[in-house]
Amino acid sequence: MPTHRDRRRRALPPVLIALAAVCGLLTLTHPATAAPRPSPQRLAATDWDTLAWGDNTYGQTTVPPAAQKGASAVAAGAFHSLAVKDGAVLAWGSDLYQQTDVPAALSSGVTAVSGGYLHSLALKNGAVVAWGSDRYDSTAVPPAAKADVTAIAAGQYFSLALRHGAVLAWGDTRYEQTQLPDETHSGITAIAAGAYHALALTDDGRVIAWGDNRKKQTDIPTPVKNGTATAIAAGKDFSAAVVGGRVYAWGTNIANQNVPTLAQSTVTSVAAGYGHIAALRADGRAIEWKVNTTALSTVPTTANTKIQAITAGAYHTLTLRGDPPPTP
Repeated sequence: MPTHRDRRRRALPPVLIALAAVCGLLTLTHPATAAPRPSPQRLAATDWDTLAWGDNTYGQTTVPPAAQKGASAVAAGAFHSLAVKDGAVLAWGSDLYQQTDVPAALSSGVTAVSGGYLHSLALKNGAVVAWGSDRYDSTAVPPAAKADVTAIAAGQYFSLALRHGAVLAWGDTRYEQTQLPDETHSGITAIAAGAYHALALTDDGRVIAWGDNRKKQTDIPTPVKNGTATAIAAGKDFSAAVVGGRVYAWGTNIANQNVPTLAQSTVTSVAAGYGHIAALRADGRAIEWKVNTTALSTVPTTANTKIQAITAGAYHTLTLRGDPPPTP
């Protein structure tokens, strides 16, 4: 149920009301740690360009001038977008629940962001900061998540964090998405939050899934179980992982899906939205397709090269484009 604070805010417009019943996110805000590309979230500053495409109903793909160049991380919420530039959070798109009203404290020291359905997360000096809708206590950050956190992921009405290799979870638990399996208490390197389910990646490449399974989104397919995964993503009611450079997807409409040819090799990271999957190839090309097809969707020509990071919202995609950082 909504909190008292939510009830005082203005009602959702008809378009968002219709989507609210079915749409929830989201994905990793960066590739799994085993991916060969250096994590953009660990870079202090870049000269990369922020590219966005897809639905722009709420201005989520209209990148503001301040975020068009120099961001080191991006994250797509359901209908809003986030970026980190010079340690400060920038946000645009839907603000119905103040999910783009960035707290003043996030003007420095931020290394990562993640966008949920109606809330946002940031990682500042190892502490999780949350804002936007507090429905189901999705923004009630527990004490354990206020120090030494290394990764964050925002779902529809719940949140995840990674601390010392263990997953932390809070918020909506109607589908047990915040009731953590024993395997998530150590050895985790990456996390992903969907609408009502979650994924984790272990340091030996195993995928762990829990929460809502009405669409079989937590039934990990055999090739993923038997392989070594290097990246994960959780969409509305489906999941994706990269094994041996190939994307595997499972859940609604995509059981045993044959992914597009370009997603069957050299993929380094993957992102999932409401009904689409986006992937990043080792050659720097971003590709995208709908979950129930194998046909690639059209992406901007500028996304064909030099892409360094990718993230997916409900119906939009964000990337960072530029030359890779120097090898240490």
